[in-house]
Amino acid sequence: MRKCLYIILSIAFLSSCVKDRKKEGEIPLDKMKVVVWQLMKADEYFTRKSLADSTWKNTRKNVQFYQQIFDLNKVDRAQFYQQINYLETHPVEFKVLMDSVSELSKREKKSVIPL
Repeated sequence: MRKCLYIILSIAFLSSCVKDRKKEGEIPLDKMKVVVWQLMKADEYFTRKSLADSTWKNTRKNVQFYQQIFDLNKVDRAQFYQQINYLETHPVEFKVLMDSVSELSKREKKSVIPL
């Protein structure tokens, strides 16, 4: 009985010491923030253009923009949405991503409009 208890405790201890390994196929934060920022810009562009030209909504140009962004960054669409769904259930990690996207946008704006 004692041996069984030692084995269970040692397994529990060892499993708690193992750090979380990155999921296979996980998109790195640096690439993720760029993709999210580009998707946000594409949404903004699509919204502005579709207000001026209603045919844009019917042709679903935003989906075409998304696919171009995924292709440009060599990111799989399903993998991206799977990671976004994961991050939405882990608010601390999601906040890190959104904060880094915000900083990226600030840097980009500063480089375009010098003070």
